[in-house]
Amino acid sequence: MSLIGSLEDLALGDILQILSLSRRSGILYLTRKAEEGKIVFIDGQIISAAASTSPNDILSLLKEKGLVDDKHAEELSGRIDAGGGSDAKAVILASNLLGTDIVEDAVQSYMNTVIFGFFGWTEGNFDFEITENLKEVYRPQRESYLAVPLNPQYVAIEGARKSDEKRRGQGLEEEPKDEFISQIREMEEFIIVDQSADSQTFLKESLESRGFRTSVIADLKALYEYLDSIKDSPRYPMIVADLTIPKTSGEGMLGGMELLSWLSARAFKVPVVMLSSINNEEVLKEAHLNGVYAYLKKPKKFSRTSPDIDAFMEILEKVTTLFRQYQEAGFTFKSGIREVKAKTDASGPAPAPADEEDTGYRFVQDITEELTKEFKDEVELLPETTGQRADTSPGLLTLKSMIDELMNPNFSGEVTLLIMRFASELLNRGILFLVAKNKIKGLGQFGLEAFFENPNIVVKKMEIDVDEKSIIGKVLKYKVPLKESPEQTDGNRKFIKQIGGEWPVESYVVPLLTANRVAAIFYGDNVPFKKKIADMTTFEIFMSQASVIMEKAYLERIIRERKDE
Repeated sequence: MSLIGSLEDLALGDILQILSLSRRSGILYLTRKAEEGKIVFIDGQIISAAASTSPNDILSLLKEKGLVDDKHAEELSGRIDAGGGSDAKAVILASNLLGTDIVEDAVQSYMNTVIFGFFGWTEGNFDFEITENLKEVYRPQRESYLAVPLNPQYVAIEGARKSDEKRRGQGLEEEPKDEFISQIREMEEFIIVDQSADSQTFLKESLESRGFRTSVIADLKALYEYLDSIKDSPRYPMIVADLTIPKTSGEGMLGGMELLSWLSARAFKVPVVMLSSINNEEVLKEAHLNGVYAYLKKPKKFSRTSPDIDAFMEILEKVTTLFRQYQEAGFTFKSGIREVKAKTDASGPAPAPADEEDTGYRFVQDITEELTKEFKDEVELLPETTGQRADTSPGLLTLKSMIDELMNPNFSGEVTLLIMRFASELLNRGILFLVAKNKIKGLGQFGLEAFFENPNIVVKKMEIDVDEKSIIGKVLKYKVPLKESPEQTDGNRKFIKQIGGEWPVESYVVPLLTANRVAAIFYGDNVPFKKKIADMTTFEIFMSQASVIMEKAYLERIIRERKDE
C-alpha cells in the first residue's frame, strides 16, 4: 500500500505534516528528472534521508568532513563487511575512534542538507511506501541514521522558511496587482503578545515561514494604540496572546482577560487566540463570555526538547487552521458566549442514555441530523469517479485540509462529520455505525437515497447483529480495515439487504478505535455502480488521526468524571 502523487499538487512540507500526524512508518521516495531521494519515517518521525546527488554512506560522509582518514576508513570498512555489512554507524561508534557527539553532529548536518535540499523540488513525484513494522525490519547498513528522530512538522516549517528566504533573495516575490490587494497584504495577519522570548520567537518564525505577516507587540498599551489606529481597516489581524501578561495598570498578570474586556467594550471584532498553561474552569468560562476566539493549552515553559516542540507544533497547526476559518468567513467571527451558556444552563445537562458507558457514544450522539444537513444536497451531485489522475492517491489533495480541520473540531461530533465528508469524496455509498455492546447501530449515511424514501430515519433505526463471518464482523474482531468482495454468507446477505439489497462489487470497512476498542465502524462501496474501490490509503491515514483525537476526548471525559466523584 502506498501514497503517491505529484509535488506540484502537494508540496513537501504538506506531505511531511500529513505523515507526522498519521504517525506512519515507511519510506518516502522522491523523483524529478534524473534525480532521486528518500526520507525514512518510523512512527511519523524522520530517522534517515538520502539523495542520489549526495549518497548516504556514513564512511564517505565522515571522510568528507575530515573526521576519518583513508587508513581508518579502510579499517572500519573491513569491520563493517566482516559484520555482514549492517549498521555501519554502530561499528564506527564501537571502535571509539570518534566520540558519539561528533558522529551525531556530522549525521545531523548531512540530514539537514539533504532534506532541506528537497524543498527546492517544486516539481516531480512522490511515493510513500507504508511499512508498519519498519522499526523491526529496517537495516541501515552503511547508511547514516539519526539517534534522535526529527519532527517532520518542525522540518516542514524550517524548510519553508529557508525556501522563502531563498526566493526573496532572488527577488521572486510577486507584485500586488492593485491598490486594494496591496492594502490587504500590508495588513498584519498575526500579532503575538507573549512574555516568553523563546515561545514568541518560535511562533513568529513559524508563522512567517508559512507566509503570514506577523508582528510582536511587547505590552498591552502598545497593542491598544495599534488597534485604535487600524479600527477603520478592511480587516483585523488575529491576536495570539498569552493569558498571563502584565495588565496596563501594572497590578496583576491576567492581562489576557483585560485585553478581551477592552475589545468587548469597544465592540472590536478582533479574534483573540488565548494561550495558557492555566487549566481553570472559571478562567476559561470568563474568557468565552468575553468573546475569546479560541483558548489553547500550552506548556508552562518553552524549550527545544521534543515534547515541547510537539506541543507548540500542535498549537501552531490549530492557530493556522483558525486563521483560515476566519479568512473563509470574510474576516468576521462569532464569540463563544452561546456555547458557554449552553454548558452553564441552570437546567443542567441532558439525562445520559442507558448505554452511555459504551466508548465513543457521546462523541457521535445526535449527529444524524447534522449529517442530514451536511449531505442532503450533496449526495445527488457525487460524481461516478473521483477525477484524480491515475498516478495520484485518491483523496490526497483533500487530506491536508481535512486533517487541519480535524485537529481543531468545534465539537466532538464534528469528527464524525469530517469522516463522512471525506468518505463521500471517495465512495458512492457510505454508512457510519456506532458499536454498542453486541449491537451495531446506524448513525449517518450518504448515497442511500436510491433505496429508501427517508434514508436517514432508516439508518438511525438500523441495528446490525454481530456475525464474525460477515465483513463487518471481521473488522470488529481484528480491528483493521478490510477491502474485499463480500462473501455469500448469511451475515453479509442480511446486512446488504438492510442497506438496500444491491450487492456491491467490492466493499470497504474501517474501524474507528478508541481506548483500544472499536467505537465506530464505517462501511462504504460504489453501489449502484459496478466498480471496485480505489486505493483508500489517504482515508486510512485520516481515520488513524481521527482515532487519536477521539481517544483524547474520551480520556479527558473519564478524567473529568473521576474528579467529580
